[in-house]
Amino acid sequence: MILLVEKQSSNRRNYHKQEWQYEGLPIEFPSRRFGGNPNASEEDLHVTTTTTTTTSTTVNPPLDPRYRRVYNPDEVASVEDYPFMAALLVNKELWCGAVIIDTDAVLTAAHCLQLQFNNRFFREYVKMLSVRVGSDNATHGGEQLRVTDIFFHPNYKPQTLEFNFAVVKFHKNLTLGRQDRSVDMVPYSRDLIVPVDKKITFLGWGSVLGVGGLGGKVLLQEVDLPIYDLADCQEIYGRNLVTRNNFCAGYITLQKNVCNHDAGGPAIMDGVLVGILSFSSKRCDQPDQPAVFSTVGVIAPWLEKLEENVVKTR
Repeated sequence: MILLVEKQSSNRRNYHKQEWQYEGLPIEFPSRRFGGNPNASEEDLHVTTTTTTTTSTTVNPPLDPRYRRVYNPDEVASVEDYPFMAALLVNKELWCGAVIIDTDAVLTAAHCLQLQFNNRFFREYVKMLSVRVGSDNATHGGEQLRVTDIFFHPNYKPQTLEFNFAVVKFHKNLTLGRQDRSVDMVPYSRDLIVPVDKKITFLGWGSVLGVGGLGGKVLLQEVDLPIYDLADCQEIYGRNLVTRNNFCAGYITLQKNVCNHDAGGPAIMDGVLVGILSFSSKRCDQPDQPAVFSTVGVIAPWLEKLEENVVKTR
């Protein structure tokens, strides 16, 4: 029993010695997270350095589907079961998950649109964006909508991913629910705390590589994850990255997880949207690596009064 505890402790210490990044937006833990030694060298920490000018980092082993999207999903999901699911596309390629919250808007993670946030006073940066709805496949089918506006939460902080929310508006109103069962919006929670004794269903887009003759389809997948203790999650990532406005979900022992490229995807509990994936492990084929979600209930008043409470990007 003592050996098992020591092994788990050792695994967690090694787990801390990693860098967390989403497509060129590096998030590095403070040195105090790594063995408590603020003077530890980069070599001692085994951390791969990146700069904001890079779009990827070298990892060992190399990137493959285990690092990119839902790992070990419970099943391939149907858009008719989850008609609120959407895909955020950059230059017509899958970039992030999103969820329909209004007839002309989806909610996603703000850091998925970091380029647009950095250049939010230049309207032309929305032209590379589009949203696909009504399809099980992020790369085909359904309807592809042109983006016209982006609303970032006014308290969004790129350095810590606090209030990591953005609302993306598109050029037309959708016909929801009645005529097309594959397109509808989801009700969202107004609760500030997500209970720890329950599970969420997370929805994300599968690997872009063909599996079982599926070719290049990027299919909708679902996985059920238990809520992870917040204090333990803060011990892993640090209190600057995980606050009371977040909750975490994941298994301690099972290799079942979501990946960084699932960012913006929804966490559903009892049919209600409770969270948007903020960040998770770049390596998602290992146990005890919880995903961090932004709690939707915290921003419910902002969503309800969006045009009064945010500055519209022009």
